[in-house]
Amino acid sequence: MSQLPADTEAADTEKIARLTALPAPRLPMQAARCQYEGLPIHARPPFGVLRPTRRIREHARMRLSGVPAEGRPSAYEVGSWVSVRSAEEVRATLDAGDRLGGLWFTASQWTFCGGVYQVEHVVRRMLDDHYRMRRISRTVTLRGATCSGAGPEDEGCGLGCALLFRDDWLTLADAPPAPPAPQRYATVRSLHEIQQTLGPDGTLLGVPFHAAMARHVGRRFPVARQVVPRALPRWQYPVGEWYQLDGLRCLGEPLAGLGCDRQCALLWHRSWLTLE
Repeated sequence: MSQLPADTEAADTEKIARLTALPAPRLPMQAARCQYEGLPIHARPPFGVLRPTRRIREHARMRLSGVPAEGRPSAYEVGSWVSVRSAEEVRATLDAGDRLGGLWFTASQWTFCGGVYQVEHVVRRMLDDHYRMRRISRTVTLRGATCSGAGPEDEGCGLGCALLFRDDWLTLADAPPAPPAPQRYATVRSLHEIQQTLGPDGTLLGVPFHAAMARHVGRRFPVARQVVPRALPRWQYPVGEWYQLDGLRCLGEPLAGLGCDRQCALLWHRSWLTLE
């Protein structure tokens, strides 16, 4: 769920919508690629070549085969409140591999069963974890439901990716009481300050600052989380101090023309923010 009080959530959502409707400022240096194609999690040799090789291969595949059509829309609208069905009800929809229609109900998702959340986005086409564009139907993301899990004991890479929920795993619900106010805020530094941290390829530690992010410079947002990996394989290691800001998600601009609407949380380096 949102960290914002109920009386400010609507205003905050409208403000973010106005910001994302503005044209993106032109950056003299930028990497025109998805941030999740250049994560702040690096691989030790020789594994470091695997991710770039896979990305190049899948981009070539898309150029040859084209972009898949959008999947069917969800029965739930953005902003509606839903309850995640009980673990028993969800399990009854899954096959032996914990999947429904090919979509995996992950270990992190069980902690959200029985909870009430707001539909954040309807996903109909997305770039998957292997850089392949996929068609997806009757699926949404829920505000606050990420792969970081619902409790401090949950493990993960720390990126807090939005989890995908099939319509079959949800049911309509009433809005819950207002959540507590955010505990921490950050202001995005000026474009000039951010550019001073970027290399010639428009990245910092391999993570791109793309043009659409420049819409948010000078603005103050609640801090959703610090990216702190808690369970990585031995051949991977984190680099830098990164944060995610509440409500700021990629709208697919780096993959223009491909139509990715996964809406991953944007990554902000410590040097791009003034933390309070």
